Amino acid sequence: MIEHGSFQMEVIDQTLVVKCFDAWNTETVVRMCKEYKELVKTIKDKPWACLVDLSQWELSTPDMWEKIDELNEWANQNNQKYEAVICSLSIQRMFLEASHEVLTNVESRFCDDLQEAFNWLQSVGVYNSSS
Repeated sequence: MIEHGSFQMEVIDQTLVVKCFDAWNTETVVRMCKEYKELVKTIKDKPWACLVDLSQWELSTPDMWEKIDELNEWANQNNQKYEAVICSLSIQRMFLEASHEVLTNVESRFCDDLQEAFNWLQSVGVYNSSS
């Protein structure tokens, strides 16, 4: 099937920044999870964070959450310590809070915008604003 929706990812310092766009289907989620793990391999030797920007995301098919739960379990076992999430819809936050239950080693924070998220990540030492 053809992917629906898109994402952008980049590593800045010890932070993986994930920006999600539009409505996703399973194919998009599968590719995102694969690319996520590849990028994290470059930073997982030290504690790292993920910043998830959902401000332009429109949810996905229900089967996505199983893949996200698996990804969160993997991240929890691979040295993730922080996660900042930006939501534009209350239903996004509800789904993300449920998916974060497996993140037993990770401190999560919901933020209103990128600046707030970056400020928090800088305060915990995984992001440097001068990079």
